[in-house]
Amino acid sequence: MPLAVLVGVVGQRWRIETALDELKTHQRGPGVVLRSRSPDMVTQEVWGMLLVHHAIRRLMHQAALAVDVDPDRLSFTRSLRVVRRQVTTTGQAAFPPEPPARTLARVTGEIAEDLLPTRRLRAFPRVVKRKMSSFGVKRAKHRAWPRPTRPPGQAIVIVGASKPAPIRRPRRTTPAHPDDNAGTAKPAKPT
Repeated sequence: MPLAVLVGVVGQRWRIETALDELKTHQRGPGVVLRSRSPDMVTQEVWGMLLVHHAIRRLMHQAALAVDVDPDRLSFTRSLRVVRRQVTTTGQAAFPPEPPARTLARVTGEIAEDLLPTRRLRAFPRVVKRKMSSFGVKRAKHRAWPRPTRPPGQAIVIVGASKPAPIRRPRRTTPAHPDDNAGTAKPAKPT
């Protein structure tokens, strides 16, 4: 992958982490495990969860287009509650292949009622809360970590490759191992 593309992907990391959190914590629920017992049924259940997530995200996208805001300003948790309420009160999903226009307008309007604040640029120190790690332990100074002022694509500058400097190793003046002088010692005289 080219380095320039990799720099642009850094900002997408948080969106991927957020989507995984939506699936595992909010949509499925904490502590809930898959019910299926065979591999084929587990695959079907995972695909079902992904399709529901995609359908909710599509409703959020339609709601964002309707009110002309960034889709990041809409709450997935709120959208999930709206869809669950729609399914339990009417007995039908709000996103069949051909949804009624009035139901779709009401659901997308309800999703877009409360907007989240604009997302800040994120930067966190490379520390962990656990002690058993190669990273430093999280301390009070890390809570006031400076926030970035530019997005990753603008903040990271790619510099062309330069010719590496030759490695100079010092000459050894003493033997590296005591046995290295074994061949130079005079043999002992027999008695």
